Amino acid sequence: MITIADLPRDRVEDVLHLTLGPGQEDFVGTIDEMVTDALPCRDFHVAREGSEVIGFFKIDRDYAPSHDFAEPHGWGLRGLLIGAQYQGRGLGRALLAALPAYLSARHPRQRLYYLTVNCRNARAYKAYLAGGWTDAGRLYLKGRAGPQNILRLDLP
Repeated sequence: MITIADLPRDRVEDVLHLTLGPGQEDFVGTIDEMVTDALPCRDFHVAREGSEVIGFFKIDRDYAPSHDFAEPHGWGLRGLLIGAQYQGRGLGRALLAALPAYLSARHPRQRLYYLTVNCRNARAYKAYLAGGWTDAGRLYLKGRAGPQNILRLDLP
């Protein structure tokens, strides 16, 4: 069972053991890079399997102003990572399945989220689609590792 919770910035050491798998550096920064994000509009979150921290992501509440494809009230999902040491067990799928309910409960008035997925990362793209995200039908060309698919999550 996956649970998701806020990660206070004074507890980032809880996620520093998460590592990247081969080739993932192209798509997501290291956990050390991600937790040094000082912008107060980006909230940190952890995913747990039981008591074990297995993943991390950020919600960017100021996403739309820096992404011209996003509607003004859209927030962003950034840097979702399941530690390489936990991959291959269906935990990413479980996290994506739990994410809409978590976001609805955590931010009950927020109904629209965006993310970008590198076009070379077909596995992640398919996982997000299976988790309820939809392809916006456009590419984001400013990704650090090349063109990215724009996905959105519309919550009821």
